[in-house]
Amino acid sequence: MGIIETKDFGIRYGEKVILSAANITIPKGRFFAILGENGAGKTSFVKALIGQNVQTVGTLSRQAKRIGFVPQFRDITRDYPLRISEFVGLNYNQGWRLWWQADEKQAIQAALARMDLLGIANQRLGLASGGQKQRAFVAQALVQKPDLLILDESTASLDHEHKVQLLQTVKQLQKNPAAASLWAAAGNFLSFFYLFRTGLSGSFGLFLLGRLCLGHLLQHHSGAGGQVQH
Repeated sequence: MGIIETKDFGIRYGEKVILSAANITIPKGRFFAILGENGAGKTSFVKALIGQNVQTVGTLSRQAKRIGFVPQFRDITRDYPLRISEFVGLNYNQGWRLWWQADEKQAIQAALARMDLLGIANQRLGLASGGQKQRAFVAQALVQKPDLLILDESTASLDHEHKVQLLQTVKQLQKNPAAASLWAAAGNFLSFFYLFRTGLSGSFGLFLLGRLCLGHLLQHHSGAGGQVQH
């Protein structure tokens, strides 16, 4: 059984069909890209995966104990008080305990390092740039070592260097056979370019007119390519 599986899965808002009859299996340890133009239904599908969208039909199953989710938008204003390191470690501050244990501190430092944030870890998140905030959001999702990482348009505000860095991080996560990654992005040439540039292997689903066309990212000695299955 895959970490995500759907059978005849669909999403609709009233009479408007966003997605119909999608049958997907994403194995553990694999990468899956959701591609499509703005308004095609990528975010609606992602919200269904994390249980925030109940206007669905068909079957959707998730075999993940820890899900790391990075949403498309977060409203972090300039007066937001937490430092970047404190924000990244927020998931550890639950219940009555107000401090981090040694292993949690190490995990936070590792997540900050992965996203190139160690140098500004003590800076207030509200004063960070858009790209720095986005990297902090990803670091927060990574800190508890999720077995399913979901990124919704998470490269949108990053420069070229950090786009590649983020996808390289996702590629490193593929070395864990129990973890899977799902990335939602605009379905244009640049999205494919970054996937191929980092040499990610896996599958993709392209949203087209309410349908999900599935394909595979193929790796070659000269680079990478894509193959679509209707």
